[in-house]
Amino acid sequence: MIVEQYGLRYIRVTEHDIELIRYWRNKDFIRDTMQFKEYITHEMQRQWFQKINDKYNYYFIIEADNQKIGLLNYKDPAPNTKSAEGGIFIWEQDYWGTPIPVLASLTMLECMYEVLNLGDNSVITVAKNNQRALTFNKILGYEIYEEYKDNLFYKLILTKERYFEKTSKLKKAAALYCKGNTQIKIIASESNLLSTDLNNYIRKTKP
Repeated sequence: MIVEQYGLRYIRVTEHDIELIRYWRNKDFIRDTMQFKEYITHEMQRQWFQKINDKYNYYFIIEADNQKIGLLNYKDPAPNTKSAEGGIFIWEQDYWGTPIPVLASLTMLECMYEVLNLGDNSVITVAKNNQRALTFNKILGYEIYEEYKDNLFYKLILTKERYFEKTSKLKKAAALYCKGNTQIKIIASESNLLSTDLNNYIRKTKP
């Protein structure tokens, strides 16, 4: 499965990608921002992939300028609750502070709220000392609604209503930045690894 928008590509993770992800996920500058901070072994990564390779978890390699630069995910840990968890990390530091992370997040949210109508709330977890991520997500409209007991992480939420309210200007800016290249393109075939909503979307949009 591939998603394209704003000149970027998002390629769903396969087993072929897991060692690349593990390499970057174990880097201190990535690991320090995560709740799970232990070193990830090859076997741990293999077990992780087996756990997330289903119709409820969507992990994508982010491609910019023909380069793999990060990971984006959307998952539904409690199906039918209409609330999903999202996440992103960019390992190529040249893209930090650029519009790319915002564009990637806008694509994920647009797919969730507008294209597939998959939920009513998007939930993320951010380290309290990760000011860059907190500022970035507040720009997207996320609000802090819970503090973890360990006092190290916040849980933030973005409702569908707030998404439409807060992202309209961002999407206009994204359209200018990308010279109008704003249409989402989903390239996929029906599969038991895709949700019913996504399979229905693919069926309806087949040429």
